[in-house]
Amino acid sequence: MGNDSNKGVSRKEEFEERIERLLNEVSVCSKAVGAEMGKLTSMKGELSGIVKELGGIKEMLADEHELTEEKLEAVEDAVAILEEEVEAKRKEVENLSKGKEEEYLTTLKYLKAEFENYKRRSEKEKQEFADYRLEGFIQDLMPIKDTLEVAIGHAKENAQSEGFIRGVEMTVQQINELLKREGVEEIKAEGEQFDPFRHEVVSKEVVKNHPENTVIGVVRKGYLFRGKVIRPAMVKIAIME
Repeated sequence: MGNDSNKGVSRKEEFEERIERLLNEVSVCSKAVGAEMGKLTSMKGELSGIVKELGGIKEMLADEHELTEEKLEAVEDAVAILEEEVEAKRKEVENLSKGKEEEYLTTLKYLKAEFENYKRRSEKEKQEFADYRLEGFIQDLMPIKDTLEVAIGHAKENAQSEGFIRGVEMTVQQINELLKREGVEEIKAEGEQFDPFRHEVVSKEVVKNHPENTVIGVVRKGYLFRGKVIRPAMVKIAIME
């Protein structure tokens, strides 16, 4: 349980770090967007002012009786100034948007890829943690299976234990089927060449009819869980005189 607790704390800290990193990235993007929005908001206000001025000039021109040469001169000056302002704003808008499409698309692609990576990492870590918990359960189950198999061996020496043997054998078979479904398999040992990654030597015996370092007996079975050794086989191996 201590290992589970430590792993849980470690995963919690990792998630907190990743969440903080994502929040920082979002904050940077948000500030960039905010800056652009600030520029656009300011420009929109200036354009609204131009529209208002143009509206005032149109109203002045609509009243033909009040038009004088002096007013027309003033209108000409005002329109010329506004034309320059509109042209400047048009260029400013073009500069703001020029090349931004690709930049925004790149940013969106980056954020999407980062989120996909986050999802993949999260799924992988969840699976690894689930496997870790299942592996612990399987290791706890192994001694029970060992005990039942030993009981079967002893019971076979008693002719009156046939019914008991059959019941225990069925129980062991069910356990074996359950373990097999979860990816557990027994490590091959007897008759195999000693493998230090899968076998643990508990005794050595001088024999003449076996090559040296051949496994000649299994003291305790070993198991793989999805290809990973979770318990090495305890074995006896042959040695030369």
